[in-house]
Amino acid sequence: MKRSLKLLALAPMMVTLAGSLSSCGSEDNYLELRVINSEDYIYLNDPTDPESLPNLTTQFENSQMVKDFLNTYYPGQYQGVRVIYDTSDTNETLYSELQTGKSNYDLMNVSDYMAQKIVSNGMAVPLYRDSDFPIQNYQDYASPYIKGRLDQIEATQKIYDPIQGKIVYNTVKLENYAVGYMWGTLGILFNPEYPDFNGLSKDRVIKDMSTYDTLWDNAYHKTISIKNSMRDTVAIGLLHALRNDFAQIKSWYDEGKDASGNDYTIEDYQRDFSALFNQRSSKYTFEESLNLTKEALDSLKENIFGLEVDSGKQDIITKKIGVNVAWSGDAVYSMDQGEDLTQVSEEVTLYYSVPELGSNLWFDAWIMPNCPRSDAQYRLAHLFLDFLCDPDNAYQNMEYTGYTSFIGGDSIIDLVRDWYDVRTEEVYDGEDALQVYSANGDTKDDPLAIDYLEDFSINRDPSRNGDLLYAFIPYDFINDEGKIELKEEPDDYDDLIAHSRLVLIEDDDGNLVQKTYADLTIVDDGEYAEVDLSYFFDGSSLDVYDGDPRNMVFYAEEYYSTYLDLDENGDLVECESKSVGRQFYCQYPDLETINRCAVMEDYQDNNKLVMTMWEDFKSDPLPLWAIIVFAVFGAAIIGVVAILVANNITKKRIKKKRIQN
Repeated sequence: MKRSLKLLALAPMMVTLAGSLSSCGSEDNYLELRVINSEDYIYLNDPTDPESLPNLTTQFENSQMVKDFLNTYYPGQYQGVRVIYDTSDTNETLYSELQTGKSNYDLMNVSDYMAQKIVSNGMAVPLYRDSDFPIQNYQDYASPYIKGRLDQIEATQKIYDPIQGKIVYNTVKLENYAVGYMWGTLGILFNPEYPDFNGLSKDRVIKDMSTYDTLWDNAYHKTISIKNSMRDTVAIGLLHALRNDFAQIKSWYDEGKDASGNDYTIEDYQRDFSALFNQRSSKYTFEESLNLTKEALDSLKENIFGLEVDSGKQDIITKKIGVNVAWSGDAVYSMDQGEDLTQVSEEVTLYYSVPELGSNLWFDAWIMPNCPRSDAQYRLAHLFLDFLCDPDNAYQNMEYTGYTSFIGGDSIIDLVRDWYDVRTEEVYDGEDALQVYSANGDTKDDPLAIDYLEDFSINRDPSRNGDLLYAFIPYDFINDEGKIELKEEPDDYDDLIAHSRLVLIEDDDGNLVQKTYADLTIVDDGEYAEVDLSYFFDGSSLDVYDGDPRNMVFYAEEYYSTYLDLDENGDLVECESKSVGRQFYCQYPDLETINRCAVMEDYQDNNKLVMTMWEDFKSDPLPLWAIIVFAVFGAAIIGVVAILVANNITKKRIKKKRIQN
């Protein structure tokens, strides 16, 4: 999983054990749902905040949907619903416990490759078998693009066919077994102004971090921590070891032609990238690519500060390290903490890179293990997933964990605007932030007072040219469906209309009403990054924002990062890195970044080879001087023992002679 996973203390484990032993209901007649997740990966109540909502699991237990569920399907049978909620440490631990029968859960949250492995080995049951429980919120609100990337992961099951009398192979897709929860990327979190970078400039560091190869650079010696996670660290070792191969297919994609001159599309690139990334390329055997990866990791070990699972996101804030291989959600956490002066004594500005030659696009998903359960628990599990996929509940999870949900919808658009869109802060914060002008050029504090847009840009107050300026489009420009429809469309309005979007504003009665506004500063000056997230939100159900692509465009002061570098003429120019950004880029990378990432696959029969290599990598062989010291010390001990034995034998001989005499 991409959240840090920790074992709970003994008491919660005992609670879970009690829940695990229950097949359906508890002694006090509650229908129990057994769930295992990673720690801090679901909304939890803050006991210090009186306005904090109850834990999300508690909200589910007390929800109207649970009451309706029990009244409709099990009237009078259960007193209520209880969620037995536990956490675990790693994907591999969960798999081992599932294999040995130690775990007994209705829902389990695992990473993509582990979901593939569990389904392949027949250890999960399909979802959606009961037509009354389709997990409708997931179908309606999950991002079709992100959901599609998860759904297409294939698992090959070995099944005994009694008719043929032999084992046959059946290929299934995860879409029937998995419900996506969170997603993100693997990348490099770094402090460009870290004091132990041997005097490297901030611009140099930002430029360097566009590639994983920098982790091997002696300029960053002992300032780097990497993940104590087999699959993630093997991935960066592989990307370095086969960097020339990855660069080759990237150049084909950029040029649109392969080495033979044939068209080379994004589909071709993703196919070849995934094959290399998952060590199934026809160019190398699995053993060959694994040996190259081991060589790369062995050399990397000499350059890093150490391995970590959870401490890296805090170590980089306290400046114990300057670089951390991180999951995107943890990177957001570190960035936020580093800028919060209530948490740190000195502000630390961090950046995040998804290297240019590609990385990992990861998914965490809910699956149903093949454990004993009642039909009521099977249905309740679907209801719980439907509850998690409600945009308002996904909102709570995102705000609490800092990770990015599979879920879209109006609530999530609002959350992303609140976090990252420069216009949101300017519109709603401060008396002087909002500047709206009418046809005669007078400033209007009330955005609803404007009655026409003619000569808007000409009549701007020049003293406010440094501020964001807004125009609310008049009522007669909006049709009955809330969309822009000009009765007259002068040429001057083309750009204005293209950059307009809906906003919600409270009317005099306190009700939220739709209004449409446009930002002329962005249109005229272009000083803000335009971030198009239609790839994520398009196709998810949108009520207020009605699916208009203009409502899926966000403006940020900084999305990609810039750095100064010399051009071909030796002049110092500002360059934009399309692989380095900050929180917004972490949370919602652009489509081009996602396209150059691959999803991890299960290594199947080669897992033992990888695990052996990984354990060998983690072991810390003694340096030569230590071996010599121990050898000398050992020889000395052997010599002393030999002398003692010889002396003992001599004494016995003397004693024997005395007795004989």
